[in-house]
Amino acid sequence: MPEPVLEVRDLKTQFFTRDGVVKAVDGVSFAVHRGEAVGLVGESGCGKSMTSLSVMRLIPQPPGKIVAGEVLLHDEGTAQDLLKLDESEMQHIRGRLLSMIFQDPMTSLNPVLTIGFQLTEPLKIHFNMSEDDARKRAVELLQQVGIPAAAERLNDYPHQFSGGMRQRVMVAIALACNPKMLIADEPTTALDVTVQAQLLDLIKELNRETGTAVLIITHDLGVVADLCDRVMVMYAGQIIESGTGDEIFDHPQHPYTVGLMQSVPRLGPTVRDPLVPIEGMPPDLIAPPAGCRFRPRCPRAIAKCIEPPPRVFLGGEHYSSCWLAVEGVEDEPALAGERA
Repeated sequence: MPEPVLEVRDLKTQFFTRDGVVKAVDGVSFAVHRGEAVGLVGESGCGKSMTSLSVMRLIPQPPGKIVAGEVLLHDEGTAQDLLKLDESEMQHIRGRLLSMIFQDPMTSLNPVLTIGFQLTEPLKIHFNMSEDDARKRAVELLQQVGIPAAAERLNDYPHQFSGGMRQRVMVAIALACNPKMLIADEPTTALDVTVQAQLLDLIKELNRETGTAVLIITHDLGVVADLCDRVMVMYAGQIIESGTGDEIFDHPQHPYTVGLMQSVPRLGPTVRDPLVPIEGMPPDLIAPPAGCRFRPRCPRAIAKCIEPPPRVFLGGEHYSSCWLAVEGVEDEPALAGERA
């Protein structure tokens, strides 16, 4: 493996509320390498977006705070820990080396500024471009993401674009400075199937031709299967399984990953298998259950699950944080009742 572009080590982000401390991201570690696309999947509320916002240093403070960990951004043989930089230093990194496609283009674009202003601003800041050069580059970016009459549309405001077009503008802004690392947080949300396919093709082309490292955050397993080299499965603020796409989709090991696969609708005239939902609700992250956090919902929970599970190597790049992956443990009796 080449040197990673982004390396996250034991990241912990917490929110301090009146009800208690919410452990939104609790000990997350991963790396993304040049030219690699990595998917981060899981239910809503599992900590995916909080992980990306922590990496970008965009957690609202207060009530949020990154309490531990390292976020290393590698560039030309050097590594910077983003958590140790002040805000002015982060402003030089966001958009230039590390960029993000935000989940909701309705709220991510400034409604009182033209699309042209919002596209040219990062080019002027990071590359010191003139107004004319920045507008030429902005037109190229809008054409790249498939917006017709790009030169004329620079003078339009966000409300004059459809939802799909606004999402394309968000992609154009994220790609403006050719970042080394791109984070895409639910990039296909609220888009029709055709626009989704075009957007994913654009991200794949960027990943393949420029070597940009990509982290895709989504709950859509179809997007991950189509786009990603590796997959990380997140639950209750922790990564509970990771591996290549083939390892995760063909041989899921953690019961939660298996549950996600079984809850995906399958199309076809011969498909007769019913959907199998995951029973119960995600845990309260102020007071998560002891041991494995999936234990109260797990159909295969055993007595050992009351203890925190180890991270077990399964071969290749496949890891699972589950006691069932530990040799010999599966023979223990299953927990009865609510598995608590």
